[in-house]
Amino acid sequence: MWKNRTVPDFRSQGGFSLLEMLVAFSIMAIALGVLMRVFGGATRSARIAEEYSRAVIAAESVLDDIGVERPLTPGVTEGRFGDQFRWILRVAPLPIPSLSPLTGPDNAPPAGSPLAGLKLYAVDASVVWGEGEEPREVTLSSLRLVNENQAGGPGGRGLGPRGFQ
Repeated sequence: MWKNRTVPDFRSQGGFSLLEMLVAFSIMAIALGVLMRVFGGATRSARIAEEYSRAVIAAESVLDDIGVERPLTPGVTEGRFGDQFRWILRVAPLPIPSLSPLTGPDNAPPAGSPLAGLKLYAVDASVVWGEGEEPREVTLSSLRLVNENQAGGPGGRGLGPRGFQ
């Protein structure tokens, strides 16, 4: 009876050898490592973009408040938005370009001029965050024209909160 039975030949069967399996797992591990780095970098980039977006909104908020809730006076003012963002507001008078040779003291048009009482201010709002590991900063700049002869002074009822009617 033993003569009729055949012993299977393992060399003729298809499949992977142990070495082939180890190589396949190594390739898969390397590919997964690369994919994890790619997705991790994309997540970090999305977080940074979201922080920049929030910082721009904060800087716009500071610019919107100048002349309405904060007086439009030359100098530097600082504050915080929660624990993450710190803002710095810089206001400086500028000469009105077309009147540069005609300006009087403090870069203002001379008395009697049709533009007397107008002052031009450069306003810069900076928002800083991430001071420890990677400090980041966003700065927005604006110009404000104010008529100080109108009722209310700078930012009052004269030309409106932004210097426009």
